[in-house]
Amino acid sequence: MSIGVVLPVYNQQAAYVYECIEAVEKQVYRDFKLIIVIDGANQETVEAVYKASSSLTIPYRIIHRKKNLGISYSLNEGFSYLTDCPYLTWISIDNRQNPLFLLTLNNHMKRAPEDTVLLYSYYWLINEEGQRFADAEQWLRTMETLMNRNKEEIMSICFIGASFLFRQSAYKKAGGYDLDYGVVSDYEFWIRLLELGEIKLIRDPLMEYRVNGALSLTTITGPQGLYLQSMNASLDHRKKRQDIPDVTILITARNQGAYIKKCLNSVLAQTHSNFHIVAVDIGSTDDTLQKITSVNDPRIIPLHIKNGTKAEALNVGLRYALGKYVLELDGDDWLDEKAVEMLLDTFGKLDKSYGLLYANRRTWYDNPSSGLQEGEVLSGPDYTDKYHVLSEVQCPSPRMYRKSALDKLGGWQEEINGENLLKAADYMMFCRMADSFKIHWLNSTLYHERLYDDDTDKILLSSQIRAVVQYMLQSWDNVSIPEFKTEGDTITRIYLR
Repeated sequence: MSIGVVLPVYNQQAAYVYECIEAVEKQVYRDFKLIIVIDGANQETVEAVYKASSSLTIPYRIIHRKKNLGISYSLNEGFSYLTDCPYLTWISIDNRQNPLFLLTLNNHMKRAPEDTVLLYSYYWLINEEGQRFADAEQWLRTMETLMNRNKEEIMSICFIGASFLFRQSAYKKAGGYDLDYGVVSDYEFWIRLLELGEIKLIRDPLMEYRVNGALSLTTITGPQGLYLQSMNASLDHRKKRQDIPDVTILITARNQGAYIKKCLNSVLAQTHSNFHIVAVDIGSTDDTLQKITSVNDPRIIPLHIKNGTKAEALNVGLRYALGKYVLELDGDDWLDEKAVEMLLDTFGKLDKSYGLLYANRRTWYDNPSSGLQEGEVLSGPDYTDKYHVLSEVQCPSPRMYRKSALDKLGGWQEEINGENLLKAADYMMFCRMADSFKIHWLNSTLYHERLYDDDTDKILLSSQIRAVVQYMLQSWDNVSIPEFKTEGDTITRIYLR
Protein backbone atom coordinates (compact mmCIF):
# COMPACT_ATOMS: atom_id res chain seq x y z
CA MET A 1 0.00 0.00 0.00
CA SER A 2 1.21 3.53 -0.78
CA ILE A 3 -0.26 5.31 2.25
CA GLY A 4 -0.44 4.25 5.87
CA VAL A 5 -3.08 5.91 8.07
CA VAL A 6 -3.15 5.82 11.86
CA LEU A 7 -6.33 6.59 13.79
CA PRO A 8 -5.55 7.04 17.52
CA VAL A 9 -8.64 6.70 19.71
CA TYR A 10 -9.25 7.84 23.26
CA ASN A 11 -12.61 8.63 24.90
CA GLN A 12 -14.88 10.19 22.32
CA GLN A 13 -18.56 10.59 21.51
CA ALA A 14 -19.84 7.62 19.51
CA ALA A 15 -21.39 9.79 16.81
CA TYR A 16 -18.01 11.36 16.03
CA VAL A 17 -16.39 7.92 15.82
CA TYR A 18 -18.95 6.76 13.25
CA GLU A 19 -18.57 9.95 11.20
CA CYS A 20 -14.78 9.72 11.13
CA ILE A 21 -14.58 6.04 10.17
CA GLU A 22 -17.34 6.49 7.58
CA ALA A 23 -15.27 9.31 6.03
CA VAL A 24 -12.27 6.94 5.91
CA GLU A 25 -14.35 4.36 4.06
CA LYS A 26 -15.52 6.99 1.53
CA GLN A 27 -11.99 7.79 0.37
CA VAL A 28 -11.77 7.74 -3.42
CA TYR A 29 -8.13 6.67 -3.24
CA ARG A 30 -8.06 3.01 -2.12
CA ASP A 31 -4.35 2.15 -2.04
CA PHE A 32 -4.01 2.64 1.70
CA LYS A 33 -4.31 0.71 4.93
CA LEU A 34 -5.54 1.78 8.32
CA ILE A 35 -4.28 1.11 11.84
CA ILE A 36 -6.75 2.00 14.59
CA VAL A 37 -5.07 2.32 18.00
CA ILE A 38 -7.48 2.26 20.94
CA ASP A 39 -5.57 4.00 23.72
CA GLY A 40 -7.32 2.90 26.91
CA ALA A 41 -10.65 4.33 25.78
CA ASN A 42 -13.90 3.79 27.68
CA GLN A 43 -16.29 0.98 26.77
CA GLU A 44 -18.70 3.20 24.86
CA THR A 45 -15.91 4.43 22.60
CA VAL A 46 -14.50 0.91 22.13
CA GLU A 47 -17.87 -0.45 21.08
CA ALA A 48 -18.35 2.41 18.62
CA VAL A 49 -14.94 1.76 17.05
CA TYR A 50 -15.60 -1.94 16.50
CA LYS A 51 -19.11 -1.39 15.14
CA ALA A 52 -18.10 1.45 12.83
CA SER A 53 -15.00 -0.33 11.51
CA SER A 54 -16.96 -3.49 10.69
CA SER A 55 -18.19 -1.77 7.52
CA LEU A 56 -14.69 -0.94 6.24
CA THR A 57 -13.68 -2.48 2.92
CA ILE A 58 -10.05 -1.35 3.01
CA PRO A 59 -7.30 -3.25 4.88
CA TYR A 60 -7.31 -2.30 8.55
CA ARG A 61 -6.19 -3.51 11.94
CA ILE A 62 -7.33 -2.59 15.43
CA ILE A 63 -4.78 -2.38 18.23
CA HIS A 64 -6.80 -2.47 21.45
CA ARG A 65 -4.71 -1.36 24.41
CA LYS A 66 -6.57 -1.05 27.70
CA LYS A 67 -4.00 1.25 29.28
CA ASN A 68 -3.92 4.88 28.22
CA LEU A 69 -0.35 5.78 27.19
CA GLY A 70 -1.00 8.98 25.27
CA ILE A 71 -1.17 10.10 21.67
CA SER A 72 2.59 10.00 21.00
CA TYR A 73 2.85 6.36 22.06
CA SER A 74 -0.25 5.50 20.03
CA LEU A 75 1.05 7.16 16.88
CA ASN A 76 4.45 5.47 17.08
CA GLU A 77 2.75 2.15 17.79
CA GLY A 78 0.43 2.56 14.82
CA PHE A 79 3.18 3.57 12.43
CA SER A 80 5.25 0.54 13.48
CA TYR A 81 2.70 -1.58 11.57
CA LEU A 82 3.04 0.56 8.44
CA THR A 83 6.75 0.29 7.65
CA ASP A 84 6.03 -0.81 4.08
CA CYS A 85 4.09 2.38 3.27
CA PRO A 86 6.18 5.17 1.69
CA TYR A 87 3.74 7.86 2.86
CA LEU A 88 2.09 8.35 6.25
CA THR A 89 -0.67 10.39 7.84
CA TRP A 90 -2.95 10.27 10.87
CA ILE A 91 -6.45 11.45 11.65
CA SER A 92 -8.16 12.61 14.84
CA ILE A 93 -11.20 10.49 15.69
CA ASP A 94 -13.53 13.52 15.89
CA ASN A 95 -12.59 14.89 12.45
CA ARG A 96 -14.06 14.18 9.03
CA GLN A 97 -12.07 13.82 5.81
CA ASN A 98 -13.01 15.00 2.36
CA PRO A 99 -13.45 11.95 0.02
CA LEU A 100 -10.53 13.36 -2.02
CA PHE A 101 -8.28 13.73 1.07
CA LEU A 102 -5.88 10.86 0.32
CA LEU A 103 -6.11 11.10 -3.46
CA THR A 104 -5.18 14.78 -3.50
CA LEU A 105 -2.30 14.36 -1.05
CA ASN A 106 -0.96 11.30 -2.91
CA ASN A 107 -1.08 13.00 -6.31
CA HIS A 108 0.72 16.07 -5.05
CA MET A 109 3.37 13.98 -3.28
CA LYS A 110 4.02 11.97 -6.45
CA ARG A 111 4.76 15.21 -8.31
CA ALA A 112 6.69 16.88 -5.48
CA PRO A 113 10.50 17.21 -5.51
CA GLU A 114 12.38 14.49 -3.63
CA ASP A 115 13.37 16.88 -0.86
CA THR A 116 9.70 17.47 0.03
CA VAL A 117 9.08 15.85 3.42
CA LEU A 118 5.58 17.17 4.10
CA LEU A 119 2.43 18.24 2.31
CA TYR A 120 -0.34 20.01 4.18
CA SER A 121 -3.63 21.53 3.16
CA TYR A 122 -6.39 23.90 4.09
CA TYR A 123 -9.16 22.59 6.32
CA TRP A 124 -12.64 23.61 7.44
CA LEU A 125 -13.58 24.26 11.05
CA ILE A 126 -16.72 22.49 12.28
CA ASN A 127 -18.53 22.77 15.61
CA GLU A 128 -19.97 20.08 17.90
CA GLU A 129 -22.89 19.51 15.52
CA GLY A 130 -20.61 19.21 12.50
CA GLN A 131 -21.55 22.60 11.06
CA ARG A 132 -18.90 24.78 9.45
CA PHE A 133 -17.89 28.12 10.93
CA ALA A 134 -17.87 31.41 9.05
CA ASP A 135 -18.29 32.41 5.44
CA ALA A 136 -16.33 30.18 3.03
CA GLU A 137 -14.45 33.01 1.29
CA GLN A 138 -13.55 34.65 4.57
CA TRP A 139 -12.34 31.36 6.02
CA LEU A 140 -10.16 30.59 2.99
CA ARG A 141 -8.50 34.00 3.39
CA THR A 142 -7.89 33.10 7.03
CA MET A 143 -6.36 29.80 5.95
CA GLU A 144 -3.99 31.55 3.58
CA THR A 145 -2.84 33.99 6.25
CA LEU A 146 -2.37 31.23 8.81
CA MET A 147 -0.80 28.52 6.65
CA ASN A 148 1.21 30.15 3.87
CA ARG A 149 4.50 30.40 5.75
CA ASN A 150 8.15 29.59 5.45
CA LYS A 151 9.05 26.37 7.23
CA GLU A 152 11.26 28.28 9.72
CA GLU A 153 8.11 29.85 11.15
CA ILE A 154 7.15 26.50 12.69
CA MET A 155 9.19 27.75 15.66
CA SER A 156 6.50 30.39 16.29
CA ILE A 157 3.23 28.70 15.42
CA CYS A 158 1.86 25.29 14.48
CA PHE A 159 0.58 26.19 11.01
CA ILE A 160 0.48 22.63 9.62
CA GLY A 161 -3.13 22.02 10.61
CA ALA A 162 -5.20 18.84 10.54
CA SER A 163 -4.61 17.62 6.97
CA PHE A 164 -1.15 16.40 5.97
CA LEU A 165 1.00 13.65 4.44
CA PHE A 166 4.66 13.00 5.18
CA ARG A 167 7.30 10.60 3.93
CA GLN A 168 8.02 7.40 5.85
CA SER A 169 11.75 8.03 5.37
CA ALA A 170 11.48 11.47 6.99
CA TYR A 171 9.42 10.07 9.87
CA LYS A 172 12.14 7.51 10.62
CA LYS A 173 14.95 10.03 10.28
CA ALA A 174 13.15 12.47 12.62
CA GLY A 175 12.80 9.70 15.20
CA GLY A 176 9.01 9.56 15.42
CA TYR A 177 6.92 11.27 18.07
CA ASP A 178 8.43 12.22 21.42
CA LEU A 179 6.47 10.97 24.44
CA ASP A 180 7.63 13.92 26.57
CA TYR A 181 5.47 16.49 24.75
CA GLY A 182 1.98 15.11 25.39
CA VAL A 183 -0.83 16.88 23.53
CA VAL A 184 1.63 19.06 21.57
CA SER A 185 3.76 16.12 20.42
CA ASP A 186 2.53 16.68 16.86
CA TYR A 187 3.83 20.26 16.94
CA GLU A 188 7.18 19.18 18.36
CA PHE A 189 7.39 16.48 15.66
CA TRP A 190 6.82 19.08 12.93
CA ILE A 191 9.76 21.11 14.25
CA ARG A 192 12.06 18.12 13.82
CA LEU A 193 10.52 16.99 10.54
CA LEU A 194 10.82 20.38 8.88
CA GLU A 195 14.55 20.41 9.61
CA LEU A 196 14.89 17.53 7.12
CA GLY A 197 13.41 18.98 3.95
CA GLU A 198 10.86 21.17 2.24
CA ILE A 199 7.10 21.61 2.62
CA LYS A 200 4.25 22.42 0.26
CA LEU A 201 0.84 23.93 0.96
CA ILE A 202 -2.16 22.55 -0.94
CA ARG A 203 -4.86 25.20 -1.19
CA ASP A 204 -7.79 22.78 -1.05
CA PRO A 205 -9.75 22.15 2.19
CA LEU A 206 -9.34 18.39 2.66
CA MET A 207 -10.41 17.97 6.29
CA GLU A 208 -13.16 19.09 8.61
CA TYR A 209 -11.51 19.87 11.94
CA ARG A 210 -13.88 19.75 14.90
CA VAL A 211 -13.49 22.26 17.72
CA ASN A 212 -15.31 22.54 21.06
CA GLY A 213 -16.08 18.84 21.27
CA ALA A 214 -16.51 18.03 24.96
CA LEU A 215 -13.99 15.16 24.88
CA SER A 216 -11.48 16.65 22.44
CA LEU A 217 -7.92 17.02 23.70
CA THR A 218 -7.86 20.62 22.54
CA THR A 219 -10.98 21.36 24.60
CA ILE A 220 -9.67 19.59 27.69
CA THR A 221 -6.26 21.26 27.48
CA GLY A 222 -7.64 24.66 26.44
CA PRO A 223 -6.05 27.45 24.37
CA GLN A 224 -3.79 28.62 27.21
CA GLY A 225 -2.37 25.16 27.82
CA LEU A 226 -1.83 24.54 24.11
CA TYR A 227 -0.01 27.84 23.56
CA LEU A 228 2.23 27.47 26.60
CA GLN A 229 3.04 23.80 25.97
CA SER A 230 3.70 24.46 22.28
CA MET A 231 6.07 27.29 23.03
CA ASN A 232 7.81 25.12 25.66
CA ALA A 233 8.59 22.71 22.83
CA SER A 234 9.73 25.59 20.64
CA LEU A 235 11.93 26.90 23.44
CA ASP A 236 13.59 23.49 23.84
CA HIS A 237 14.51 23.47 20.17
CA ARG A 238 15.67 27.08 20.15
CA LYS A 239 18.12 26.15 22.90
CA LYS A 240 19.30 23.09 20.97
CA ARG A 241 19.84 25.24 17.90
CA GLN A 242 21.69 27.87 19.95
CA ASP A 243 19.03 30.39 18.90
CA ILE A 244 19.85 32.68 21.82
CA PRO A 245 19.13 36.37 21.20
CA ASP A 246 20.89 39.35 22.71
CA VAL A 247 17.59 40.67 24.02
CA THR A 248 14.01 39.48 24.50
CA ILE A 249 11.33 42.09 23.86
CA LEU A 250 8.51 41.20 26.24
CA ILE A 251 5.14 42.53 25.00
CA THR A 252 1.89 42.30 26.95
CA ALA A 253 -1.44 43.08 25.29
CA ARG A 254 -5.12 42.89 26.16
CA ASN A 255 -7.70 43.90 23.53
CA GLN A 256 -5.17 45.94 21.58
CA GLY A 257 -5.95 44.57 18.16
CA ALA A 258 -6.09 48.09 16.75
CA TYR A 259 -2.51 48.82 17.86
CA ILE A 260 -0.56 45.57 18.16
CA LYS A 261 0.65 45.48 14.54
CA LYS A 262 2.22 48.95 14.94
CA CYS A 263 3.87 47.74 18.13
CA LEU A 264 5.25 44.58 16.52
CA ASN A 265 6.37 46.34 13.36
CA SER A 266 8.33 48.86 15.42
CA VAL A 267 10.28 45.95 16.91
CA LEU A 268 10.78 44.16 13.60
CA ALA A 269 12.17 47.41 12.12
CA GLN A 270 14.92 47.70 14.76
CA THR A 271 18.43 48.39 13.54
CA HIS A 272 19.65 45.63 15.88
CA SER A 273 17.99 42.41 14.72
CA ASN A 274 19.25 39.72 17.13
CA PHE A 275 16.17 39.57 19.33
CA HIS A 276 13.17 37.43 20.21
CA ILE A 277 9.69 38.83 20.74
CA VAL A 278 7.67 37.17 23.48
CA ALA A 279 4.14 38.50 22.93
CA VAL A 280 1.66 37.62 25.68
CA ASP A 281 -2.04 38.01 24.89
CA ILE A 282 -4.02 38.41 28.12
CA GLY A 283 -7.45 36.96 27.39
CA SER A 284 -8.31 39.36 24.58
CA THR A 285 -11.85 39.28 23.22
CA ASP A 286 -10.88 41.13 20.04
CA ASP A 287 -8.42 40.03 17.32
CA THR A 288 -5.21 40.82 19.24
CA LEU A 289 -4.02 37.20 19.32
CA GLN A 290 -4.87 36.61 15.66
CA LYS A 291 -2.90 39.69 14.65
CA ILE A 292 0.10 38.56 16.67
CA THR A 293 0.10 35.10 15.10
CA SER A 294 -0.46 36.51 11.60
CA VAL A 295 2.97 38.18 11.60
CA ASN A 296 5.41 36.03 9.64
CA ASP A 297 8.63 36.03 11.62
CA PRO A 298 10.21 33.07 13.46
CA ARG A 299 11.62 35.40 16.14
CA ILE A 300 8.11 35.83 17.57
CA ILE A 301 7.01 33.59 20.46
CA PRO A 302 3.24 34.11 20.84
CA LEU A 303 1.64 33.18 24.17
CA HIS A 304 -1.94 33.25 25.38
CA ILE A 305 -3.25 33.30 28.93
CA LYS A 306 -6.97 33.20 29.64
CA ASN A 307 -6.87 36.08 32.11
CA GLY A 308 -4.58 37.75 34.61
CA THR A 309 -2.87 41.02 35.45
CA LYS A 310 -0.04 42.59 33.51
CA ALA A 311 2.42 41.47 36.21
CA GLU A 312 1.20 37.88 35.88
CA ALA A 313 1.54 38.06 32.10
CA LEU A 314 5.06 39.48 32.37
CA ASN A 315 6.06 36.62 34.65
CA VAL A 316 4.63 34.08 32.21
CA GLY A 317 6.54 35.72 29.38
CA LEU A 318 9.73 35.87 31.41
CA ARG A 319 9.86 32.07 31.44
CA TYR A 320 10.28 32.15 27.65
CA ALA A 321 12.96 34.87 27.58
CA LEU A 322 16.33 33.56 26.40
CA GLY A 323 18.06 36.92 25.98
CA LYS A 324 20.66 38.31 28.34
CA TYR A 325 18.47 41.41 28.54
CA VAL A 326 14.69 41.91 28.61
CA LEU A 327 13.00 44.99 27.17
CA GLU A 328 9.43 45.64 28.35
CA LEU A 329 6.88 46.99 25.87
CA ASP A 330 3.11 47.54 26.08
CA GLY A 331 1.04 46.30 23.15
CA ASP A 332 -0.33 49.76 22.31
CA ASP A 333 3.06 51.53 22.42
CA TRP A 334 5.99 51.41 20.00
CA LEU A 335 9.77 51.82 19.85
CA ASP A 336 12.14 54.16 18.06
CA GLU A 337 13.97 52.13 15.41
CA LYS A 338 17.31 52.51 17.24
CA ALA A 339 15.95 51.70 20.70
CA VAL A 340 17.34 48.16 20.99
CA GLU A 341 20.70 49.09 19.46
CA MET A 342 21.26 52.08 21.74
CA LEU A 343 20.05 50.37 24.90
CA LEU A 344 22.21 47.29 24.29
CA ASP A 345 25.24 49.41 23.48
CA THR A 346 24.80 51.37 26.72
CA PHE A 347 24.11 48.28 28.85
CA GLY A 348 27.22 46.65 27.42
CA LYS A 349 29.33 49.43 28.91
CA LEU A 350 27.86 48.96 32.40
CA ASP A 351 29.15 46.38 34.85
CA LYS A 352 27.05 43.53 36.24
CA SER A 353 25.98 45.54 39.28
CA TYR A 354 23.49 47.35 37.00
CA GLY A 355 20.13 45.66 36.72
CA LEU A 356 18.00 48.28 34.94
CA LEU A 357 18.54 50.76 32.12
CA TYR A 358 15.87 53.28 31.19
CA ALA A 359 15.54 56.19 28.75
CA ASN A 360 13.03 58.87 27.67
CA ARG A 361 9.62 58.55 26.08
CA ARG A 362 7.42 60.68 23.89
CA THR A 363 3.73 60.76 24.79
CA TRP A 364 0.92 60.49 22.28
CA TYR A 365 -2.71 61.25 23.14
CA ASP A 366 -5.20 58.90 21.54
CA ASN A 367 -8.25 60.98 20.65
CA PRO A 368 -11.18 58.94 19.23
CA SER A 369 -12.20 61.80 16.93
CA SER A 370 -8.87 63.25 15.78
CA GLY A 371 -6.49 60.31 16.20
CA LEU A 372 -3.02 60.47 17.73
CA GLN A 373 -1.90 63.85 19.00
CA GLU A 374 1.80 64.31 19.69
CA GLY A 375 2.57 65.17 23.30
CA GLU A 376 5.63 66.05 25.31
CA VAL A 377 8.86 64.17 25.84
CA LEU A 378 9.20 62.85 29.39
CA SER A 379 12.85 62.64 30.36
CA GLY A 380 14.52 60.61 33.07
CA PRO A 381 14.65 61.41 35.88
CA ASP A 382 18.28 60.68 36.65
CA TYR A 383 17.72 58.84 39.92
CA THR A 384 20.30 59.11 42.69
CA ASP A 385 19.05 56.27 44.94
CA LYS A 386 16.05 54.12 45.77
CA TYR A 387 14.40 56.85 47.85
CA HIS A 388 14.58 59.16 44.86
CA VAL A 389 12.80 56.46 42.78
CA LEU A 390 10.14 56.11 45.46
CA SER A 391 9.59 59.87 45.72
CA GLU A 392 9.27 60.68 42.01
CA VAL A 393 6.39 58.21 41.43
CA GLN A 394 7.33 57.61 37.83
CA CYS A 395 7.88 54.60 35.56
CA PRO A 396 10.16 55.86 32.80
CA SER A 397 10.15 53.99 29.49
CA PRO A 398 11.74 52.18 27.80
CA ARG A 399 12.90 49.80 30.53
CA MET A 400 15.55 47.23 29.74
CA TYR A 401 16.44 44.75 32.48
CA ARG A 402 19.36 42.43 32.93
CA LYS A 403 17.67 39.01 32.80
CA SER A 404 19.71 37.71 35.74
CA ALA A 405 18.49 40.65 37.84
CA LEU A 406 14.86 39.83 37.04
CA ASP A 407 15.47 36.21 37.92
CA LYS A 408 17.07 37.15 41.23
CA LEU A 409 14.03 39.24 42.18
CA GLY A 410 11.66 36.47 41.09
CA GLY A 411 10.14 38.62 38.37
CA TRP A 412 7.35 41.11 38.91
CA GLN A 413 5.47 41.13 42.22
CA GLU A 414 1.86 40.24 41.49
CA GLU A 415 0.12 41.08 44.77
CA ILE A 416 0.33 43.46 47.66
CA ASN A 417 -1.65 43.03 50.87
CA GLY A 418 -3.63 40.25 49.19
CA GLU A 419 -4.70 42.49 46.29
CA ASN A 420 -3.60 42.07 42.67
CA LEU A 421 -1.11 44.71 41.62
CA LEU A 422 -2.31 46.41 38.46
CA LYS A 423 -0.63 49.48 36.97
CA ALA A 424 1.46 50.00 40.12
CA ALA A 425 3.37 46.77 39.40
CA ASP A 426 5.85 48.65 37.17
CA TYR A 427 6.42 51.28 39.86
CA MET A 428 7.05 48.57 42.42
CA MET A 429 9.52 46.79 40.12
CA PHE A 430 11.40 50.07 39.67
CA CYS A 431 11.66 50.44 43.46
CA ARG A 432 12.76 46.83 43.94
CA MET A 433 15.39 47.14 41.20
CA ALA A 434 16.75 50.34 42.75
CA ASP A 435 16.98 48.54 46.09
CA SER A 436 18.94 45.53 44.82
CA PHE A 437 20.88 46.85 41.79
CA LYS A 438 22.28 49.99 40.28
CA ILE A 439 20.07 51.65 37.68
CA HIS A 440 21.13 53.92 34.81
CA TRP A 441 19.46 56.61 32.72
CA LEU A 442 20.14 56.98 28.99
CA ASN A 443 19.16 60.49 27.93
CA SER A 444 17.61 59.58 24.57
CA THR A 445 13.97 59.43 23.46
CA LEU A 446 13.49 55.82 22.40
CA TYR A 447 9.90 54.95 23.37
CA HIS A 448 6.46 56.13 22.24
CA GLU A 449 3.67 55.87 24.81
CA ARG A 450 -0.02 56.01 23.92
CA LEU A 451 -2.09 57.79 26.59
CA TYR A 452 -5.80 57.71 27.35
CA ASP A 453 -7.99 59.77 29.67
CA ASP A 454 -9.06 57.08 32.15
CA ASP A 455 -9.85 58.46 35.58
CA THR A 456 -10.70 55.01 36.96
CA ASP A 457 -7.16 53.81 36.32
CA LYS A 458 -5.73 56.94 37.94
CA ILE A 459 -7.75 56.41 41.11
CA LEU A 460 -6.83 52.75 41.27
CA LEU A 461 -3.19 53.54 40.58
CA SER A 462 -3.10 56.12 43.35
CA SER A 463 -4.60 53.67 45.83
CA GLN A 464 -2.01 51.05 44.98
CA ILE A 465 0.87 53.54 44.99
CA ARG A 466 0.11 54.29 48.63
CA ALA A 467 0.24 50.57 49.40
CA VAL A 468 3.51 50.13 47.49
CA VAL A 469 5.15 53.04 49.29
CA GLN A 470 4.20 51.67 52.72
CA TYR A 471 5.35 48.18 51.71
CA MET A 472 8.74 49.34 50.37
CA LEU A 473 9.48 51.59 53.36
CA GLN A 474 8.77 48.69 55.71
CA SER A 475 11.02 46.36 53.71
CA TRP A 476 13.77 49.00 53.80
CA ASP A 477 13.34 49.40 57.59
CA ASN A 478 12.70 53.08 57.09
CA VAL A 479 10.70 54.85 59.79
CA SER A 480 9.84 57.87 57.62
CA ILE A 481 6.24 58.94 57.27
CA PRO A 482 5.26 59.47 53.62
CA GLU A 483 3.41 62.61 52.59
CA PHE A 484 1.57 62.29 49.28
CA LYS A 485 1.30 65.31 47.00
CA THR A 486 -1.71 64.98 44.70
CA GLU A 487 -3.33 66.70 41.75
CA GLY A 488 -6.95 65.67 41.83
CA ASP A 489 -6.85 61.89 42.35
CA THR A 490 -3.33 61.52 40.98
CA ILE A 491 -0.29 61.23 43.25
CA THR A 492 2.49 63.34 41.73
CA ARG A 493 5.19 63.18 44.39
CA ILE A 494 6.01 61.70 47.77
CA TYR A 495 7.87 63.44 50.57
CA LEU A 496 9.42 61.46 53.39
CA ARG A 497 9.22 63.06 56.85
